[in-house]
Amino acid sequence: MPYQSAISIPQAMRSAAAYGGSLTFLDARLRPTRHTLDGLNALAEGLAGGLAKAGVAPGDRVGVLAPTSDRMIATLFALWRLGAAVAVLPRPRHADGDTIRREVADRLAAIGAAALLTDTATAAELDGRLPLTVQAIDAIPNAPTAAPPPPAPEQLGLLQFTSGTTGRSKVVPVRQTQLVGNVARCAVALGMRPGDTYVSWLPFYHDMGIVSVVGLLCQGLDVIVLEPETFLRRPAAWMEVVSRYRATITAGPNTAYRLAARAQQLRPAELDLSALRVAINGAEPVTVDVVEETLKTLAAVGMRPEALCPTYGMAETTLVVSTGDPRRTVPVLDPASLAVGAGLDRPVRPVVSCGRPLPDTEVAIRDLDGRALPDGAVGEVFVRGPGVVDGYWSLPGNPRDVPDGGVQFVDGWLRTGDLGFLRDGELYVCGRIKDMIIIGGRNLYPEDYENAAERVNGVRAGNVIAFALTEQERMVVVAEGLGREESLAGLAQELFDRLRTDTQYAPHEVVLVRAGTLPKTSSGKRQRRRCREQYLAGELRVVCTVS
Repeated sequence: MPYQSAISIPQAMRSAAAYGGSLTFLDARLRPTRHTLDGLNALAEGLAGGLAKAGVAPGDRVGVLAPTSDRMIATLFALWRLGAAVAVLPRPRHADGDTIRREVADRLAAIGAAALLTDTATAAELDGRLPLTVQAIDAIPNAPTAAPPPPAPEQLGLLQFTSGTTGRSKVVPVRQTQLVGNVARCAVALGMRPGDTYVSWLPFYHDMGIVSVVGLLCQGLDVIVLEPETFLRRPAAWMEVVSRYRATITAGPNTAYRLAARAQQLRPAELDLSALRVAINGAEPVTVDVVEETLKTLAAVGMRPEALCPTYGMAETTLVVSTGDPRRTVPVLDPASLAVGAGLDRPVRPVVSCGRPLPDTEVAIRDLDGRALPDGAVGEVFVRGPGVVDGYWSLPGNPRDVPDGGVQFVDGWLRTGDLGFLRDGELYVCGRIKDMIIIGGRNLYPEDYENAAERVNGVRAGNVIAFALTEQERMVVVAEGLGREESLAGLAQELFDRLRTDTQYAPHEVVLVRAGTLPKTSSGKRQRRRCREQYLAGELRVVCTVS
């Protein structure tokens, strides 16, 4: 499909239909419902008429809180056809009804929503309890009518809530042309084309979920969507679907590849991943151990080592900044091998290349005073390009939020708050500035401690958080352990001893907590700041400690 740089979602979908393409939704039992792009466009037109009759107008901002389904996806396209902006909301986890209503109301108020579209049960629960229209998605009539003119490419399309890993969640306003264009640039970089099949289980409240599905449908691909709960219940389902549909492209975060690999190790399935050409690993830091485990396990069932493509991006860049090359294996670099004196301290652990910037996108590395750094020097990652949004969302008349997570918009550049370096044109990401630990004048990376801890048998992978008590220059490592409670004291001591030998600075304390209790974002990312707050307040579910 020819690359188009400025186009709205409805325009892109009409163009894509000429190249084929389809949406297939798999329910909890993996039963398919398939829509051609022509059929999906017709359904979206009909639902747009029904939404217009319900009072949704161009320029409105609409919250969507509903399980993933083909009807929900068609409703998103209907809203974009009307020229409305979408905010897909996560359902708060482990919360009672009052907490859910309060959190949903807060997010809707933050964007000035005109309506909430949700499932039938939630609509019945919230109708009349929110100061806006609440409509069940399944009750929206398919009512084709004289449609308004197509929205302009610059029309606001998505209000994306950030993950809130280093502070409270912000709202990122993404234009329709950015939703199409960022994935189109990624498709050019990775050689995606009509005829490819993409599989996703990612939730639509996460930018990697919604932007990838919408963007690849707009490129005329065959897109297969699973319910996120299907993967969470049974991680093996992801690669089973990739194998069954001979998918050429898929995507997921680092921890999801770990779960998929371990599911295959525990119960080997007869998979055929030989068609998989691009397996994007993004949305969270890509670690060497997961890359190695994924390649070793999935190569045995046909996945080419070159297929695994680490990427770097964030909601403030629409989705992707840089991506690996599916024609070669993932480059891994030991920062200690770099003969560079400038910049910040380098991490101890090997780091994975996140590839080269997308077309029309620039990446620069600067010191904390904003000065450019040479190749190989660690500094802050700056990004400039068409995917970078204009700033954070604020309601008219309200001051624009100043983020507390390190991300800033400066003279056309996005100051990401991430630390990294460039080497031969490729980006290597080291960590977050806000998470950097300074002890004894040395800059320490929490990821070094977390990765070292996860290599200890009995520690739950992906469930370790390291942070500093800066006023005391002390390091604390909090981990979830496996096994019976009486055996965890020995695990804590082993973990403490390993960290003393494997890291630059011995931790002051190792804390083991009950499984499933570490603070995470809605997309599963570690919340180091929140963990530190819980530690200081005595709110962690502690099993044992060693100091």
